[in-house]
Amino acid sequence: MIRRCSLIALSVALGAAVPAGAEPPAKPGMLNHVAIQVVDLDKSVSFYKAVFGLSEVPAPFAGARWLSLGGGIVLHIVGNRTAPSEHSRWDHIAIACGDMGAMIANLGARHIRWINMDGANTPQVRPDGVKQIFIQDPDGYWIEINDALNKPR
Repeated sequence: MIRRCSLIALSVALGAAVPAGAEPPAKPGMLNHVAIQVVDLDKSVSFYKAVFGLSEVPAPFAGARWLSLGGGIVLHIVGNRTAPSEHSRWDHIAIACGDMGAMIANLGARHIRWINMDGANTPQVRPDGVKQIFIQDPDGYWIEINDALNKPR
């Protein structure tokens, strides 16, 4: 089983409430959720559950599914896009994992291509010592995966 990952940063987020009882309430100014539009709702939900071990929480309306990123932060996946769109690696969410080696092995087993910010197939090390790689979800959204959980804040 994949160790559950946590959201660290994101490029764009929209506001909405977490369903009652799903997660503890967010602190003022704390990120609440990230929303993405996808072509195939079931395929995208399966991707995020399988790759990151996220669990589903109730969504208040049809056509969307919500996945918990922990700490009251939710990924809203909305199935209303008609075609994937292009995204830059600079537009991404970042998910931290405890074991980069295990994550890379998981991606390999799932035949998911990963690269660093320069496009090479080598983890990149940021100035703060955090290793990072990038993957794309089924709709082309970029996801940074890093080992920031192992670094003191």
